[in-house]
Amino acid sequence: MKLPIPRRTLLAAAATFALPPVFAQGRALRFVIGFPAGGSSDAMGRALAERLAPALKQPLVVENRDGGGGTTAAAMVAKAPADGSTLMLASSHHLVAQQVQRGLPYDFATAFEPVAAMAAVPSVLVVSARSKLASVKDLIAAAGATRLRYGSVGAGSTQQATAELFRIRAGIKLDGVAFAGGNAMMSGLANGEIDLAFETIPSALAQLRAGRVKALAVSTAKRSFALPELPTLAEAGLSNFDAPVWYGVVAPAGTPRATVERLNETINRLLDSGEFKAQLLQLGATPVTMSPLEWAGAIRLDLKRWERLARQANLVA
Repeated sequence: MKLPIPRRTLLAAAATFALPPVFAQGRALRFVIGFPAGGSSDAMGRALAERLAPALKQPLVVENRDGGGGTTAAAMVAKAPADGSTLMLASSHHLVAQQVQRGLPYDFATAFEPVAAMAAVPSVLVVSARSKLASVKDLIAAAGATRLRYGSVGAGSTQQATAELFRIRAGIKLDGVAFAGGNAMMSGLANGEIDLAFETIPSALAQLRAGRVKALAVSTAKRSFALPELPTLAEAGLSNFDAPVWYGVVAPAGTPRATVERLNETINRLLDSGEFKAQLLQLGATPVTMSPLEWAGAIRLDLKRWERLARQANLVA
């Protein structure tokens, strides 16, 4: 939900002509991405970072800290100084991990200051291009005759959580197989090591375009503009199925409100710009703008959603 035009106009004017000194002068901001360089999450994060630095007139360094489905980066950023100098690309992966992985050294709900939403993407249900399965109905029927295997990148990943939600809603039995990363999982699917997987559209598009895998449905309530011919899982018979993956920006808890507000306004203006929006759309992602308060509310709702699923599927690692 966007702010009313007069309020946003006022904020934009304030950000342009009367900016408070909310960043340490001459000190580079650090933008941490807890996923591998070259992946779709990294691509979206860097697309923002390369525009954020000139918009803020502040040097910015991107730092990839892969590991634990984003939890390695989150643990580091949670302990960083709350002075606005450290930001993190946050996603649904972090919220799933919070509910599944025991012993995390932080609580996502209290360790981070929500700054700005960025994008929402559907996951797509994919099978090997060589598979005889041509629809969700075919897949459910096949799972009734033999135990199928789904791929994920490990416990606490959105791939695992979405597949488990599908298993519960479809009333079938599935076995999970963990891979070292999304690329390895998609290669395993194409090669027949697993039977199905849920992967975000930005990550799945290359394999789909290469004809190595085929898509059966998307995980969101509405069809994807990137793959408009694909039905939703709800259309395929699983009513009210809706499991998007979102991305946004957070900072350590306690980051000054003036800094959060300036960052939010700047990121929202970038998301409204044609160039950045076009780049996200090309990746299959839908740009999303929210106020910090709205972003915090969205995070709380998603934490509750994945907590319910973790209990239903007994996913605690």
